[in-house]
Amino acid sequence: MPPRSWLCTYCGTETAAPLRPGSNWVAAALAVPFVIPALVYTAWRYTSKNLVCPICRHAQLIPGDAPLARTWRAQGWVSGQPLPTGTTDPRLERIEQAIDAIATEVDRVGHLQRQVQRLP
Repeated sequence: MPPRSWLCTYCGTETAAPLRPGSNWVAAALAVPFVIPALVYTAWRYTSKNLVCPICRHAQLIPGDAPLARTWRAQGWVSGQPLPTGTTDPRLERIEQAIDAIATEVDRVGHLQRQVQRLP
C-alpha cells in the first residue's frame, strides 16, 4: 500500500499528490515529429519510481511515515518551513566537530609547509 503523504526533504513540503518526472509539453513536442520517442518518453514518465515535489520539482520525496519524517515532526517541523534551528542530531554535531578539526589540522600543516619553504 503506497503512503498517504510524501515529504520533500529539499523544501519541506508535505503533499498527498506528488508529480511524475518529466513534462507533458516535452511529450507533446516529441509526439509531433517523432512518435516512437514520444511513446518511449511517456512510458518512462509513468513507469518511473521517482516522484517529484509539486512545489520545488526535486525528486527527494520520502514517505510521510518514514523515520526521518517522524523525527522532524517530533522536533517541531512545520510543513513548508525548514527544520527549526537548535534541534540538531548529536551525530551531526560530532561530524561537524570532526570537519572543524580536520580543517584546523590542514591549516596547521599548510602553515608548517610555508615555514619550511622559507628556510634557506
